[in-house]
Amino acid sequence: MSLTACNGDSDATKSAAGSTPSKAAKASPAAKSNGIEKLSAKEIYDTGMKTNAESGSFHEKMERTGTKSDLRISATECVGTVDISEKGSFEIIRKGNDIWAKPDSTFAEGMNSALGERAFSTEKWTHGTSSNALMAKLASWCHQEQLSAPDTLDADSKVTKGKVATVDEQQAVPVVLAEKGESVTWYVATTGKPYFIKQDSTRDDMQDLTDSDFGGAVSAKAPSGAVVEAPAA
Repeated sequence: MSLTACNGDSDATKSAAGSTPSKAAKASPAAKSNGIEKLSAKEIYDTGMKTNAESGSFHEKMERTGTKSDLRISATECVGTVDISEKGSFEIIRKGNDIWAKPDSTFAEGMNSALGERAFSTEKWTHGTSSNALMAKLASWCHQEQLSAPDTLDADSKVTKGKVATVDEQQAVPVVLAEKGESVTWYVATTGKPYFIKQDSTRDDMQDLTDSDFGGAVSAKAPSGAVVEAPAA
């Protein structure tokens, strides 16, 4: 697995539909280890990703140069916001095959200019299904494949295991992939269930991630108010 494979390349979330997920339990210094730190670096990574998927849902915050998102995700639902610096921001809701997006004025202007029609408005939600290429591209920010097909490292990945440390008030073991002077570090909780909880990268074009609130309800709902259908892209 190369460093570039970790980068989200989507061109196109305050919660749009409301959610009340349960808070992940904070690890205490005396908490009993789950033993994940005894596994190999690859096994730790793979287990962390699989455990996140098995939770059914989580709250993910992402940030990289000029871009950030705040999303609650399950395999079939997604709600939140995406902010793409100078291109603007949009709210996103996905429930099954239905996708809705509502932009700010900057994002709406840019999308309408590119499409040659007024398909996006700050006053209306734009709706389409996953078969609509435009709406599917916006919804791709949700990265729901994390739940339906969790990532694994290649057998020959040059990853190393670090020492257990406190990360965001949780005990976690780091798995590090260093390449060409750059690195990405994944942290997997060593107490409670072995969730993947954080990704740190030294590359400007790669995201930093935090995952939390595992197993909480996403509660995606069709938005109220005016809705316009997305054009075929």
